[in-house]
Amino acid sequence: MTKKDKGTVMSNKITDANKDSLSRRGLLKVLAAGMLAAAAIPLIPHLGSTQATATGTGRKKMLIVYYSFSGNTKYIAEKIREKTGGDVFEIETVKTYPAVYSALTEEAKRELQTGDLPALKKNPPDMSSYDLILVGGPVWWYTVPTPVMSFLRKADFAGKKASAFCTHEGGIGKYFPHFKEQAKNAVVLEGLDLYKPRQAGKGEVDKALDAWLGKLQNK
Repeated sequence: MTKKDKGTVMSNKITDANKDSLSRRGLLKVLAAGMLAAAAIPLIPHLGSTQATATGTGRKKMLIVYYSFSGNTKYIAEKIREKTGGDVFEIETVKTYPAVYSALTEEAKRELQTGDLPALKKNPPDMSSYDLILVGGPVWWYTVPTPVMSFLRKADFAGKKASAFCTHEGGIGKYFPHFKEQAKNAVVLEGLDLYKPRQAGKGEVDKALDAWLGKLQNK
């Protein structure tokens, strides 16, 4: 695990602290399963649930929601904004997570085990005017990071189309199924995972994003 995106590398165990969808018992069972995923996965678009939207003619109006620990997910969110003209909402926690990796992983593990999700600085925005909501974050313990879980616990998609995107350094686990379970009242479309996006070869990230967003535009 490197400092590039400590949260992203935390993709080892399948856990889901959302009280409305996964049981605490199930989380504990999965946390016992293994340690950090070491396998390097090539950059590929993992399609799962969303629609791209922009303010341009004939395009859907899009909201880009993201949490980023070290900058990888922010990098992708900003690229999506540039490509679509969508609005951006950053998920920010009241507390500051530890900078030391071992302490960070232990804190995230504790939150997942207990369901004690972090408080957020801002409530979810009004999403009623958007055609599509994209929600992004790093993979933590093979699932949705707890700050994004906090957002999803508060948000009601009210029948809107939504999709997830994530960044990682070695496996996504159950990120997309868990996102779908927690995105209340959303019509979940294809999602996208990106492996070490800031270290990818020239044009790889843009190519993956363009393919994904293009498919979502037609949903």
